[in-house]
Amino acid sequence: MKKIALAVAAVALVALGVFGTLAVQRTFQPSVSLSSTSIQEQLSNCSELATAKLDYRGLVRYEEGDIDFINKKAFSMVYDAEVRAGVDLSQAHVEVSGNAVTVTLPAPQMFGVEIDPDSIEFYDSSFALFNWESREDTSEALKLAQSDAEGKVDQTGMLDQARSQAHSLVENLLSPFTEGEGSYEVRVVDA
Repeated sequence: MKKIALAVAAVALVALGVFGTLAVQRTFQPSVSLSSTSIQEQLSNCSELATAKLDYRGLVRYEEGDIDFINKKAFSMVYDAEVRAGVDLSQAHVEVSGNAVTVTLPAPQMFGVEIDPDSIEFYDSSFALFNWESREDTSEALKLAQSDAEGKVDQTGMLDQARSQAHSLVENLLSPFTEGEGSYEVRVVDA
């Protein structure tokens, strides 16, 4: 009888130890379980996240030919452009280790320069007798405008702004998981 009582007491102690260990582990685990795959999918759904925008008004001068009034034509073109920069979140890398989440963002990039065709105005047009205005001239002027706007972007610090905005947005996206008992610690870093 004594052996049976000891065996029952031993089984009870083992069960108490197992359940106690599970209870302690659950206490220190986050209440919501995150995986790097689930975060990666959510970020990929955002894809190209434009976090910085610049409205730019530019002026370009177009000239073709070399002899005035004979084959040299020229004009100035004023245009409005919208320049967007941001981060491609489908290229982000997510790592979850315990209750630490590290999101590595790719470098910010230019998403494009969009010239508003309704804003284009031509000034100072010069006439050439043997070199008439054509659609190719306007196309070349638009290419000049595109490169002009892209050149101005580097001067504005737009990519730095896009980087800091992307950090803030990803941190805010994951902030619900950083509050409360058993929460995650989120860190956003650059690649």
